[in-house]
Amino acid sequence: MPHDSPDMTALGAPLSPGQPGLRRLCAIRADIGPQTEFTTTQGHGRALFPILGGQAVAADWSATILPGGADVARRLEDGTYEVEARYILQLDDGTPVMVMNAGRMVPQPDGSYHGRTRATLEVPDGPHRALGNMVLFGTAFSGADDPDHVYIELWHATI
Repeated sequence: MPHDSPDMTALGAPLSPGQPGLRRLCAIRADIGPQTEFTTTQGHGRALFPILGGQAVAADWSATILPGGADVARRLEDGTYEVEARYILQLDDGTPVMVMNAGRMVPQPDGSYHGRTRATLEVPDGPHRALGNMVLFGTAFSGADDPDHVYIELWHATI
């Protein structure tokens, strides 16, 4: 059966594990404050968006985003932004979860931004430890008429 691109067997691997499945883990709304943006002496733009709070919901947990995180972005020549956000979710049972989410946001004709990211979660040992072992990808949306929020969905890559 033809493939869009060769898998690892074309390079000598005895098999390919195949395409990972994706299962939506959670949806996140980050409440952001006014950005600080400037052009650096190296010629690229820098922006910092403080994360003031927010919410996250999953099938079996919910959380509040604690104030104090930030989304740091670098504007590239093509108008896209490389982004890296770090913030803490506090699950409803009190468990803290450090989130690091990095990727790229792409401007759309309507003024919104759509993005793709990869994420890692750091969790303490306990009932939510599996979150820290997941391979996560994300989708992101920032609306043109909503400068106060960024929406993210995290997807668990399953075997």
